[in-house]
Amino acid sequence: MRKLKTGFSTSLASTISAALVSIIALGLLTIFSLMWATDQTDQDAQAINLSGSIRMQTYRLSLATAQQHRVKAQQYIEQLDATWQHPLFSQQRQAPPADELGEHFYNAEKYWREVLRPLLVTSELVTSELITNGLETSQQNASFPLEQIDNQLQLTEKVVSAFQKAAESKIRLLRIIQLTALLLTVVLGSIIFNLLKTRLEKPLVQLTDAAYRIGEGDYGYQTVVEGNDELALLGSVVNQMSTSVDDIYRDMDDKVKQRTDELNNNNIALEFLFETARKILSSYQKEINYQQLLDQLAKVIGGDIHLEICLFTEQGDRPYLHIAPVNCQISDCSQRSCDNCIGDNSAEKNNPQNDSFSITREETAYGVINCHCPSSFQLALWQEKLLRSVADQFALALSLSAHRNQQRRLAMLTERTVIARELHDSLAQALSYLKIQVTRLQKSIDSEAFSQQQPIVDELREGLTSAYRQLRELLTTFRLKIDTGGLQSALEQVVAQLKERSAMQPSLHYELTNLPLSPTEEIHLLQIIREATQNAINHSLGTELHIHLFQNQDKSIQLLVDDNGIGIPDKAEKTNHYGLAIIQERSRHLNGNLEITSRDEGGTRVAFSFRPSFLT
Repeated sequence: MRKLKTGFSTSLASTISAALVSIIALGLLTIFSLMWATDQTDQDAQAINLSGSIRMQTYRLSLATAQQHRVKAQQYIEQLDATWQHPLFSQQRQAPPADELGEHFYNAEKYWREVLRPLLVTSELVTSELITNGLETSQQNASFPLEQIDNQLQLTEKVVSAFQKAAESKIRLLRIIQLTALLLTVVLGSIIFNLLKTRLEKPLVQLTDAAYRIGEGDYGYQTVVEGNDELALLGSVVNQMSTSVDDIYRDMDDKVKQRTDELNNNNIALEFLFETARKILSSYQKEINYQQLLDQLAKVIGGDIHLEICLFTEQGDRPYLHIAPVNCQISDCSQRSCDNCIGDNSAEKNNPQNDSFSITREETAYGVINCHCPSSFQLALWQEKLLRSVADQFALALSLSAHRNQQRRLAMLTERTVIARELHDSLAQALSYLKIQVTRLQKSIDSEAFSQQQPIVDELREGLTSAYRQLRELLTTFRLKIDTGGLQSALEQVVAQLKERSAMQPSLHYELTNLPLSPTEEIHLLQIIREATQNAINHSLGTELHIHLFQNQDKSIQLLVDDNGIGIPDKAEKTNHYGLAIIQERSRHLNGNLEITSRDEGGTRVAFSFRPSFLT
């Protein structure tokens, strides 16, 4: 590769900097020159005004003298003295005069000071004496200095003209400075424009054309930029870059094709994994068709390979299920060997390449995926990753299946425990009571105490009736369920059933629409409400029943079941059999507070509160 030059005999940056400095220097020089020229003309207008004022005051003085206005004449003399002595004329009062203006001003001011003013002062005195003595007017006119005033006016006119010429000369100087600055600007601008066009615009056009050609795909395009500056260096770099890019592009073309194939394979693998995950997550209530997934996986991987799955129990040492290609059907592995599931290809049997991918999740081994490849086939990296991912997906599916089975077992055991507790707390004790009464009846028969048999029979009849009623209540309780409508829908069904089966008028006020309750909490609340309402219907003798479920300010859940009946007796547990005991037991499961009290206005209130699990 050709070595690039880093030193420049004429740097483009320094050339542009010099041009900018020249333009700035010319601009500053023009500005300062104009400021100086305008400063010279700063007081010309005032000087012309004052010189014209001297001429006007001289006319007024001559008129006042001619009309013999002594007071006005004296004022005009003083004004003329003040004007001639104005600080603006300090330069013109210098002796000897420096220029024509100074000479005219010096002569006019001197003539006023030495000739006209003394003459006017004397003339004023003479005129005053003549008027006092009563002389004739012809003598007065003889004393008026007409010739001297005329001379003064001529000298003053020369001063005014000189000030005007001086102002005009300064304005001409200002114009000359402006024209000179304009000419220098045009010349300098032309030089800089030609320099930039030659050293900047032309190389940039060439470089832009090269960039366009390279951008269009002509990576081997070479440009020619003459000179020994930065743009020439840039042109050389662009040429080297285009050559390098052309070489790299040819090399990258194959790599892009290879990468495209890899991305295509990865896309196929991701689609298969997504479809597999979707099937696993959607198969909550049914088993997964591993045979179908295995056939699809073999098609995705391609090649002459065979896949098989062996599933193990957690304690077993042999597969309980063997899933192989179509030519090897699903069977019980305890009755056959897994070595005979790969068809009849003798070459594959003689030199197979087997890869195993364990189906494991959370240290639990569920099985293995075996990949049997011919000797001429080697799994690519993406194929190995796909097989490992599929093994993880299968492990997840098997783990979810095991978890579902465990949940079903626990739910069944829990439900059986509840049924056993309900039977023990209600029907079993009722049957024990009946058994005792049968024993009493048998003794009365043996002792021939016939008078005691009728009360025992009545108690048996009442006990059987109570046991039958409790059995129906238990059946109703066991049939209760919470469907997709949630707790509110289940409570509405309970209220509807109460309206049909009793004369009381139940009402429901449900205010927990925006609060999440766990299934266990919903079941216990439903059972507590059902037991409380059953007790109210069976024992309160009331006409109204109100169910109110809401959230307190401390975010706890509050249940109120009110009736307008006779109230609760002192020994309610014995009176109402086992309903209150069931309510208390379910309240303990929710770690809640239960209060059963009589209302002041009549009736009974069952108040229950607990903190829901989402708060803890």
